Parts: sequence; structure tokens; C-alpha cells
Amino acid sequence: MSRLGVGWKLLGGVVCLTTTFAKAEEKKTSPVPEAVVAVLDQHCFKCHDADVAKGGINLDRPAIDWSADGAAKMWEKAFNAVTYQQMPPVNRKQMTPEEKQTLLSYLDGQLTQHTPIGGTLPRRLNRLEYRNSIRTVFQMGDFELPTGFPRDTRDHGFDTVSESLVLSPPLLEAYHDVARQIADEIFPPAKVKPPVTKKTAGVKDLVLSFSASTLHGDALRLASRSLDIMRSSTWPSKIEVTTSGIYRITVSTSAFRPKDDQPMILEVRARDVAATDRSRATAFRLLKEIEVTKETPETVTFEAALYEGQTPLFRWVNAELDHEPEAFSALLTHHFQDQRFLAAWQEMLFPGNPRKRISVTPLRGRNGWNIFQRHYKNPNLNMADAVPGNRYTEMALAMAKDDGTSRELGDTLTYYYHENGPALQLHGVTVEGPLELVEGPQDLKRREWREWNFGTRKQGESDEVYADRGLRLFLPRLFRRVPSDEVRQSYLEIAKNHWAEGHTFDEGMHLMLRSTLVSPRFLYRETNPGELDQLDLASRVAYFLTRDTPTSNIALQARGGKLADPKVYRATLESLLPKSPGSPMIRDFTEQWLDTRLLPEIMPDEKFGFSPEEVELAKAEVEHFFFIMLHENRPLRDFIDPDFIVTSKRFAMENYDYKVENEKPVNPNTTYVAEHRRMERLPIPRGGVRGGLLGQSAILMATANGVDTQPVLRGVWVLHNILGIPLPPPPANVPALTPDTQGAKTPRDLLAAHTKSADCKGCHQQIDPIGFVLENFDPVGGWRDEWPHINVKIDPSGVLPDGTQVKDYADLKRWIVTHIDVFGQCLAEKLMIYATGRVPSYAEKHELKEIVAKIEQDKGGFRDLVLALMESKTFRTR
Repeated sequence: MSRLGVGWKLLGGVVCLTTTFAKAEEKKTSPVPEAVVAVLDQHCFKCHDADVAKGGINLDRPAIDWSADGAAKMWEKAFNAVTYQQMPPVNRKQMTPEEKQTLLSYLDGQLTQHTPIGGTLPRRLNRLEYRNSIRTVFQMGDFELPTGFPRDTRDHGFDTVSESLVLSPPLLEAYHDVARQIADEIFPPAKVKPPVTKKTAGVKDLVLSFSASTLHGDALRLASRSLDIMRSSTWPSKIEVTTSGIYRITVSTSAFRPKDDQPMILEVRARDVAATDRSRATAFRLLKEIEVTKETPETVTFEAALYEGQTPLFRWVNAELDHEPEAFSALLTHHFQDQRFLAAWQEMLFPGNPRKRISVTPLRGRNGWNIFQRHYKNPNLNMADAVPGNRYTEMALAMAKDDGTSRELGDTLTYYYHENGPALQLHGVTVEGPLELVEGPQDLKRREWREWNFGTRKQGESDEVYADRGLRLFLPRLFRRVPSDEVRQSYLEIAKNHWAEGHTFDEGMHLMLRSTLVSPRFLYRETNPGELDQLDLASRVAYFLTRDTPTSNIALQARGGKLADPKVYRATLESLLPKSPGSPMIRDFTEQWLDTRLLPEIMPDEKFGFSPEEVELAKAEVEHFFFIMLHENRPLRDFIDPDFIVTSKRFAMENYDYKVENEKPVNPNTTYVAEHRRMERLPIPRGGVRGGLLGQSAILMATANGVDTQPVLRGVWVLHNILGIPLPPPPANVPALTPDTQGAKTPRDLLAAHTKSADCKGCHQQIDPIGFVLENFDPVGGWRDEWPHINVKIDPSGVLPDGTQVKDYADLKRWIVTHIDVFGQCLAEKLMIYATGRVPSYAEKHELKEIVAKIEQDKGGFRDLVLALMESKTFRTR
């Protein structure tokens, strides 16, 4: 049977889960009162009766069958359309307050009565949950999903919604691939010494990392030293050891223009191929030190152990150029004895007349060296400032001592040594082996993984007894509950049958382990209908708060039945709440709710001067702010209008016009060093343009495109993610908004012309005022008073759907704070979608509304809200 066929057989139970758990509902029909029919007849039937049914909606019926498929959703859609003044259309007669009250009161009561609590479909682990579960269950902390592993579909803003977590053939295939990968680590194939092979790397096969090395004819030159391998080392790009063993390594070297009789020392280390280029050389095992003394190629051969996944790394340890700040500054001082060198260096760093310091980043490496050489060779080079003690000389030396700029400028000076020496040259590398097998770190790790998952085999223990004992230890962690004896025995039979066919013990265990990893008992969670039992509740809590499988504490509490005690349950919840801004739940939830996961795809226009470091800081600001709100149990209004921001001082000063007493402004062209990235809590006055979600750079970036702003995009985003107001999709016949290439009209003029149609006007009356209120924020969140290109003062004023007039962003903040229950309801629904994997039903939204109201009444905070949601019936029901 094909692998795919086996997968469908093993997962066949999942296909019928939906129908198995679905309960046939008895018909629930209720007549529509005459007063309600009268309102519908007056305002709705013209477009939504049986004959027209615009948008597929027919409201003309004497009675409502609430058990009919889609009935509750259709009437909830009608309820929302009337509530948010989307219906009747603006060009039609509007309902009187009394008519609206009659219709909405009736629908509210009926929807609350007839929509169920619960209803999540059997829920597959999403990518993050699946990866983290494997890491935790198998103790494989570095495990990553393979390249090409299918991505999950986002639904209602999240990749946790069960309805969209489908099981496709490519995903099933990927599950099999991962299962084999894991089984290969726990029960690896028996080692057989492979034939000795010889792999050769010429100079073009050696890695050129940053400015560490350059090619010159038949030689690769190393010219600098640093513990950072990207600035000091090279290694073969196409040689990777696949079997741990003793290897014969041959390297050809020579010295290029050595300065004295001291030998050049070449280190050879065992580099893990999986390590990043930013690794430190000392992290890798030293294999050999070679003295290089001759200027003609010389070959050295030695034998050393290389482990699986390693390759030899070469580093010149006593190079003249050292990237460490003090050493680099001293070396530069020596070069500055050449007045022309000093003058050219000054011209590179401080060009112009008068001189102006520029960003160092574009000057690093070959580009900077070319600029330096152009100045050095210029017969009209300005030599006036090229003297010791001059202001620009001292500034250049100060930059050389700076931890950040010293390394960037070192990347530039490296080219002096590549061209002029001294430099150490490599001419080729050969790796031959394995001459004999050795046990490497990966072999030891595999033994640890096997013992962790299946226990240590006792002396004299039979294959069947050991396998059964291992399953008793392993399956409860993998399946998140103790399986029945019948289930456990079924997996044991897989191994026994494989052994009976003549396969080895490890091969039988390998097949058995793969079978468990493609089981629906692992891949799906919370599959029993109705109120969650304690084990499923523990899973829902753990995956919500930690994005991981339940670990010891909550798993033990659930197996012991202790989560039924409200005090124990509350204490368990509190123990699992995120402990830092970088917690997986905080990062994952904010990335999806607030769309900050879009930031890597957005490239801010150069005119904004917004660096990649600032993009990272903007995202970190959101996560730190969310953590403080949760950790300190801040009131919900602080999400909108707090008295603090959380960012770095430099970021706040440059992007938020934040004033820090006695703090000197930093040159905006310089790199963000560690000090500039330190996140701090900074006080601000309430009611200003900064503070809160809508004033944060990351969110303002995510709701723009990096080049210009789009009021409609921002308006829709706020309605969906801050106010929780649903909008119907735009009419199919509406053309896209054409940008004004002549710059003759303001965005407000363009949008007004675009939305004259009655089909558009209803929604845009809700969208546009909010979008224009945010127009003072540019595409990266900076403040502006005029629309770019046309030099017209921005008019942020507007009228909100409830008739409230707002003149600016501060007014919008005040309105949301006044209606904080609206934001609280939206936030509660977002958290519940994320946690339960379903969009709350009308009855569930009613429960959430009561929770938010009680939090506000009791003057509670965000932490209280999160805990109350997890104690709700909605959360505790599948």
C-alpha cells in the first residue's frame, strides 16, 4: 500500500468525526409576531422576500425554523445589519427607533434562545501547535518543520479556526515525512560503514562571508580576525559529513606578503552546518592548528573526528586586523600616520563642505573601500583636517571604538589587507573518509531521546514487554490522555507483526512510532462533543496560553480530576499565563489579531528613513505593551488611552517626537546598537496622539503599504479588530479606487466621488470617518499635518455612525474609551476565536458581553478578562 494509502487508512476515523459527533436536532419553529412582520414588510421585503432574495437572504416567512441549516446565521446577519445601520440602505426609508427596537428585541431573544453553546468541529493541530507538540513530547527543542510544510489557512483573522484546518493530501504527505524524520532519530537505521569517499573544495567552493575573505586567482584570502565567524572564517559550501567518523583532511595554504618571521596560525575547527553565520568560532571543536610560513602553496594533511552534520572551518587567529573595538582603534591610529590615508578616511565618513556625518552601513565592505580609494587617489583631496587631534580625526577614532561601527568599518578596512597583505591564503581543501566510525553527539542525543520516550531497557527484558512498557510511558504524552488497553495493544501489534515478518526490533518500533504520529488521536484535539472533559479542557487551556501540549502540572491536575475544583482550576490558569513579552501566546495572538505578522512583507519607502531595526522594535512594542496589560491587569481602556508607552528611548524620540530630559538625540543615520534597542516603559499624558494600540507604529504600518496610507483599509481594520463591527463584502460591480496621479484632489475628495452610490454609501459612512481620523499618521506611524505631494492640510474630522462628531484622533480615542464595552466585546471575541477554534455563536457572544460588563462593573482588568473567559461555558464547551 502506498504511503498516502496508509495515511488515509490510519486517519480514516477523522473523516467521520464530524458526522459521528453531530447530533440530529429536532425541528424548532417559532412564529414571527405580527409587529415584527410589519417592520420587515415596511423596510426589508422589497429586496429580501422569496421572489427577490437579494444576497441570498429571504426574510419573508410566517415562522422561523431555527433548526434549519444557516437559519441562525442569516438572522444574526440581519440583526447586525440593522444594529450597525447598514440596512435599510441610506437611500431608502429608515426605521423609526420604535420599529428598530421591535425588530432587534425579537431577534435578540430568539437568537439567544436558539443558538447553541459550542459547536467546534474536530480540531486539527495547526502548524505552530504541531511543531511545539513534537518539540515537547520528544524533547527535541530545536525541531523545525521541513521546508514546504503546508501553511494553514486564516479564517476570521486566525489560523486556529477548525473549519479551515482541513486535512489535505499534501498535508497528509507532510505528516508522513515528519513521522519518518522523528522515527529516524528515535530508532535510527543500523549503522553500516559507508565506502571511503573523497570530496574536494576548490577556492570557488569556499564560503565568502561578509568581508572575511576574497578570491584572488587560485587563492582565497583571509585578512582579519574575530570570534564572529562571518568576519573571520571560511568553510566548504558543498562538503557535509553524513556519517560520524575519522576523516583525513588535507588543506593547501600560503602566506601573502607576511610582515615578519612569525608564522601565520590557521585554526581548523568542526563547524556544524546548521549553525548560523553569526556563530562564534569558539562554539566549534578545535581540530588542528597549522603554522603557515611559506609564500608558495604548502599542503598539510591530518586526521580528525568529524561528526554528522559538520564540515571543516578555517580561521586565521593572529591576523593584524582585529575587529574588536580597542584593537581596531589602535590599528586605525597606526594607519592614520599616513596623512593621505587619514584624509581619505575622513572624506569617506564626513563628506561635503561643511562636513556632514553619514550612515556607516552603506560604507561597509567593498562599497566603502571603493569610496575610500577614490578619495585616496584624488589629487585634489582635502588634507586640511588630516592631523592628529583634529575634530574629525577624533570622531573617526571614536567611531572605531564603538561596538557597532567598529565592526562595520572593519569590514571596509579588510579590503586593504586583501589587496596589500598580510593575508593568509587557502588554495583547496580535501576531506576523505570515513576511515572508521565513531559515536558523535547526534548518536548520544538519539539514545537520550529514545530513553526519554520509551524508557531504559531492562536487562533480559523481551522485545514485547519493553515495547509495551514504552507505549504506556509515551502514548499519554503524545495523545494527551491515557489510551485504552485496546488502543495501546493495536500499536503494539503493528510492531509485533513487523517483527514476525523478519524485521529487526528497531525497524518494528520505527513503524509503530510512525503510526502513532499520524494518528488522529495526536493530530486532532477536543474531539468529544458537549462540555469538555478535564483532559480536553487541559488541552484547550495549554494550547491557548502556551501554544503547546499540556505539560506536567496541568496534565496531572486533569488526570486526577482536580480541575473540577474552581480554586484549583483558577490557580492552574494563573500559573500558565504568559511570563514574558516573547511568550509564544503573546507573539502569536498579537501577530494575528493586530496583523503585525505582515510587517516583514512591508518595505517602508526610503523617504521615511525607517530601518529594519525599527520595524523589529515597532513589533516588539506591541508585544511588550500587550504583556504589561496582561501582567499588571490594566483596565481595558488602557488598550486605547494609557499613560505609558513601551519602546526604546531612541525609537520614541525619532518616531514619536518623545522628549527625554537630558537625553541627547542620536544621529538618525547610525545603527541601532544594543542600548538603542532596550525596551523601556516611558510615561505619557493621557489623551495625546501616542499611547494605545492605534498610536503604535507597528499597527499603523500593518494598515498601510509602506508607501502611502489608505483610509478605507485603516477604517475597515479598526471596525473589524477594535470595534468588532462586521461589514458585508463590497458589491461585485464596484470598481477599485483609482489613485489621483495628477495630485489634484485630496484622498477625501477621491473617496467621496467613489462612494456616491447608495450600494457603497452605507458601509462607507462607517468606514471613512475612522479612516480619515487616522490620516495624520503616515505609513510608518509618524505624525504629519499635510497630505504629501499636494501640500493640503489634512482634515481628520468626521461623523461616527452613532452621530458623534469627531474633529481629530484624540476625539476618536475618547469615544472608544467612553464605549469601552464595545472594544472589550471585540477583544473577548477575538480571544475566544483564537482559543476555541470557532466564531462565537450569538448565545456565546451574549455570555461574553456579560463577562465584559462585569469586568467593567468590578473595575477589573485585562488579566481578569482572560481568566473569566477561560472559566466561561463558551470556553469549556466543544
